[in-house]
Amino acid sequence: MKLAVIGDPLRQSVSDFMHEWIYEKLGLDGAYKKIKVAQGDLERWVGLPSARKLDGFNVTIPHKSDIIQYLDEVNDRTAPIGAVNCVRRKDGKLTGYNTDWYGFVKSLEAASVDLSGKKVVVLGSGGAARAITFGLARVGVELTTVIARDPARAKQLIKDMDAAAEGMKLAGCAWDETAIDPIEEAYCLVNCTPIGMKPKTRETPLDGDILSSIDVVVDTIFNPLNTRLLSEAIFSDCQTVSGLDMYLYQAMASVDIWFGPQDWSKIKMNEMREAVHNKITGFKRKFE
Repeated sequence: MKLAVIGDPLRQSVSDFMHEWIYEKLGLDGAYKKIKVAQGDLERWVGLPSARKLDGFNVTIPHKSDIIQYLDEVNDRTAPIGAVNCVRRKDGKLTGYNTDWYGFVKSLEAASVDLSGKKVVVLGSGGAARAITFGLARVGVELTTVIARDPARAKQLIKDMDAAAEGMKLAGCAWDETAIDPIEEAYCLVNCTPIGMKPKTRETPLDGDILSSIDVVVDTIFNPLNTRLLSEAIFSDCQTVSGLDMYLYQAMASVDIWFGPQDWSKIKMNEMREAVHNKITGFKRKFE
């Protein structure tokens, strides 16, 4: 199968390495590559002969919402999210899925983080924020407050997600001084923005001083693994969860969509974590 990831930027991505590592371990016949598609160029790319030859592709920043208009259909469970990160081509038709929310939920499980009945703050209102908000509802969060620089986008996210909230309360907040109260009242904070992503690793979405009341800080960024936000959260005695496991589990779900359900017992998660971690950082680390 011919597969790819599209987006811009892609310099931080190691998806090609990760997927081909998975294919080798599972004995799958697949080739995966990175394709830079700039914002505003998505419509042209979708119509290219090279794009039509792909059996499937992942979608990352900035196309997770915009890609939907070029698909033939969206998976029922994905529809409320309003963002797609995985596309399958079958019988000439493109179907969109979201595996980010699944990857997020699995990453919480792996870190033994229980958010049932808790208050959570989500930073951002893009495709990642939509998937994470959907995932938070699945794990029984009491209240999720979406903090965004564009209040209109946050309001739309809340409106779109309301029917799929499963009893979880939703609130929106501007990214200003009014955000301090919901952050201080939250048990968990999840960064769904690209702030702090390679190469701008010195940036952080929040001043570290505001994290002192938070118990758990999650960053959906996987490169670097230890973002400035997570580094400052550690100094505030927060439990931290990097974007690595979310990255791994969303990829595994994509493989199931393209190739059919796999026997994942063939892959040791720590071995996969080690391989991808070492590829991202260039340093060897043993996962026990």
